[in-house]
Amino acid sequence: MRVAVPVLMGRVSPLLDVAERFLLCEVQQGREIWRREVFIAECGVGERTRRLLSMEASVLICGGVSRQLEYMLVSSGMRLIPQTCGPVQEVMDAYLAGQLTQETFLMPGRGRRRHRHRGGRGTGRFGTEGR
Repeated sequence: MRVAVPVLMGRVSPLLDVAERFLLCEVQQGREIWRREVFIAECGVGERTRRLLSMEASVLICGGVSRQLEYMLVSSGMRLIPQTCGPVQEVMDAYLAGQLTQETFLMPGRGRRRHRHRGGRGTGRFGTEGR
């Protein structure tokens, strides 16, 4: 499985829609196998969606995201974990350990995390999973 995270100055980028640098990690059995950086130049939402999907990540951990971009990615089968903040390595470590739900990684002012995961096998608007 591949996990992508937009990066700005070593932290999860606060807005996916304008992020240019991404960490792409291959994960197997809860361990990171390899990682690389991917760059996406400024582009419209349709092209950004196409480029993000071309990374073949099944999970995208991000900060804020516009509804349009979120809808396009989730509709294409990608699982989004939005409203995430913090140093990228700490976020990846928490994700691999199954502890990304800690309030430490929730963007300020975002309240409860219950409906934060989108996509995958969930139900409801945008495939929201109840956690």
